Order: sequence, then structure tokens, then C-alpha cells
Amino acid sequence: MVASPLHATLVADVERVFTLNQNCGTIRIVVVSNPATIYFNTKNVPVPAVASNQDGNQVVPPVLAAVDVPDETAGANSVVRLRSAGTPTVMVTGY
Repeated sequence: MVASPLHATLVADVERVFTLNQNCGTIRIVVVSNPATIYFNTKNVPVPAVASNQDGNQVVPPVLAAVDVPDETAGANSVVRLRSAGTPTVMVTGY
């Protein structure tokens, strides 16, 4: 079953937390417009400031793209945390 997609325009260097309506095996992040570098994780741990060490986080390059990654969230609902260098519009879902 596919989780209900969530949409948002990110604020530069402000973490955004997406909580999906179920726990998913795979998370999909789609950059819809205004591409910018996005650091993220599916472990439900905070993503540090853009200029900080991003070890342990994944990255979406500054292009229009769709990225599928394994969900590492424990619990009933998948949690995806994103922080961007700019103001991209994104869609997050899972399946």
C-alpha cells in the first residue's frame, strides 16, 4: 500500500519533518520545483545545519529528481527529516 503523499516547500536551512500515515519499506522523495541540495534521513534523527558535517545523512543533488531509499524508521509511522540549502518544493511518500 502506498502512503498518502505529503507536499511542502522547504525553508533554507530549516529542518522539515514528514510523518507518513504508515510504516513503509521504501521512501520516495521527489523534487518538484526549485531544485536545491537536500540532506535527509529516514532514521528519525535531527538533520544538522547545512554547513555542518552530514555524515549519516543522505543527499538529493540540486536537480529535479526522484529518489527511493530504504525506510529506517522504527515504529508505526515512517518519519523523514529533510534540510535544504534552498527552497525546493518536494513530495514525500512511501510504499
